[in-house]
Amino acid sequence: MQTQSIGSMIKILSETIGQQVNKNCKEYNLTMQQMKILHYLKMNEGKKESSQKDIQDFMRISHPTVVNILRLMKEKGFIEISTSQEDKRMRIVKLTGQEEGFVKQVITEREQMEKQLVKGLSEKEQADLRRYLHKLYENIT
Repeated sequence: MQTQSIGSMIKILSETIGQQVNKNCKEYNLTMQQMKILHYLKMNEGKKESSQKDIQDFMRISHPTVVNILRLMKEKGFIEISTSQEDKRMRIVKLTGQEEGFVKQVITEREQMEKQLVKGLSEKEQADLRRYLHKLYENIT
């Protein structure tokens, strides 16, 4: 892997993480993207209403993609989608409570994945890695 480009290495790492997370999510009948949305909604629960646009911005995905993902999540019974009372153009997304039984387990698995990723790196190396990744992202956006 030493001879591959940085972009290729990042893609391989991303795909490997995605495969692992999708394997873990399979028992809940969810994809990694759906799980990230559940996590986002759970973290904001009780703090603020989450709109479809908020989710789209958080996930950095297109409008049609977020609409499709949310439709599938609604069909599975994980979320409810309603129209905002203040702005009829805004769609509000709420959890149904169906996720309660496993969301803590998923958050724990996510934390374990993060620990596994940085295993053997010092706190300084982890901070440097975050800074480098952020810089790489800035460079291409």
